[in-house]
Amino acid sequence: MDVAMHLSRTEKGHEEIFSQGHSLRPKQRQILFAIGNGIACGELRSKLPNCVELQEMVKELLQNGFIRAQSDGVAKAAAPLASNPVPATTVKAEATLPVAESQPADSVAAGRDYVLEFMARLVGTKSPAYRQMSEVRDLAGFKAVLPMCRKVIAAVASPHQAAEMEAGAIRVASSG
Repeated sequence: MDVAMHLSRTEKGHEEIFSQGHSLRPKQRQILFAIGNGIACGELRSKLPNCVELQEMVKELLQNGFIRAQSDGVAKAAAPLASNPVPATTVKAEATLPVAESQPADSVAAGRDYVLEFMARLVGTKSPAYRQMSEVRDLAGFKAVLPMCRKVIAAVASPHQAAEMEAGAIRVASSG
């Protein structure tokens, strides 16, 4: 696998992630989710270091039309990443927001928006957790609703993706 080659989901791959009926094995769906809107093969390998069959599964996903390969320049122009996912090595099981009495409202809003975007892509916008997160205006509300959002993503997608979302949201909300 050329580490500089970029992969992105096709419409068929997008449908596989967001539809109710799944035709792929869980590990293939995890790879498809990790690819997201676009990722370099080297970055995909670092996101899934324990996936022994990664190259074979990527080949199958390409052959079956779930993903497409793009050259480096085309990928940057055609499929910019919508978010900056947190590498798996930085995800902690018990991530917490720093104890700051007055977290800037912009930081909380950025964390909230990060979670909402993540949930909209994985779960949709109709879940109670999405609605409650969309109503969050302060740090206390954010800290109260974030675990519920994590549980929803863990149930719909995977615990790893839920931990990635939570760590990313905390990182975004803390940087302010």
